Amino acid sequence: MSETGYSLRNTRREAASGFLGKFGILIVAILICIAFSAASDKFLTLDNMFNIFKQISIVAVLSIGMTFVFLVGGMDLSAGANILLSAVVTGALITSKIMPAIPAMIVAILCCGAMGFINGVFVEKFKINPVIVTLGSQLAIKGIALIILRNYNQWIWMNKDETLKFVNVGTIGPVPVILVIVIVLYIIAYLLLIRTNYGRQVYAVGGNEKAAVLCGLKTVSVKMWCYIICGITAGMAGIIAACRLGMVNTQVGNGMEFDAVTAVVLGGASLKGGEANVLKTLVGAVIVGLIMNFLTLNGVHPNFQKVVTGGFILLAAIINRLTIYRKA
Repeated sequence: MSETGYSLRNTRREAASGFLGKFGILIVAILICIAFSAASDKFLTLDNMFNIFKQISIVAVLSIGMTFVFLVGGMDLSAGANILLSAVVTGALITSKIMPAIPAMIVAILCCGAMGFINGVFVEKFKINPVIVTLGSQLAIKGIALIILRNYNQWIWMNKDETLKFVNVGTIGPVPVILVIVIVLYIIAYLLLIRTNYGRQVYAVGGNEKAAVLCGLKTVSVKMWCYIICGITAGMAGIIAACRLGMVNTQVGNGMEFDAVTAVVLGGASLKGGEANVLKTLVGAVIVGLIMNFLTLNGVHPNFQKVVTGGFILLAAIINRLTIYRKA
């Protein structure tokens, strides 16, 4: 084959690779929808689609912060515990009539942001492995939440609060309020990462921290803010959980950090940092939601659904590794 032929073939291969890199995860989501629609006439209905988005809303919001942490090569295993803390603080403040719902939500988010700040300090200031730090903070945060719950006999009921009801079942036109919240948060996150100086710094630090230091970037500050953002989004996810359930118990947020990791890795995030796209993260969360919803419609036991989620984490990790090898 001539040199021109080789060049043309390589160009086509690069174009195909670039197309799959940009839209591959979306194509997978579409193919899953088509397959599940063929298998079940209950799947592809407007009500079920809205139901899927409401079901994944907690994980989808949590995955925003996890994307930031992944971008700088970090990990946050305390995110699920922060969901519990946020829901507990919100519920305790509302049911005790200390403050109305909106201020209570703000306080809960700030508490989780503070926990993210503490994680960032230990990881970046003291240079401790993020898995160790966030595993320790997970236990501590959950302990704080459980201490508060003890004063309410392990259950806090908030199903009579009108603000929480509106967030859960309210609509803006035909669109559920929760879906609007998720979309707005993802637009903000996308603009923050793509259109701001801070977002460019996040990608620079995650891609090559040594080069970022030589360029004069304050890498410690950039990475600490990623942990703070993860705490804040976990706080928001906790509020959505409280609104969805109308109550809080010890199981709220349990294991959701792993669902968020699944969504982020399915979205193509590099485990070494510097590569992630928050919109692809959303598609990753949607894929997990589609699969869980299909299994639920077909009466599959929740324990088996956890097996499927774990399998997707492993599959995504393998694909991530193969992608790294291919680029190398």
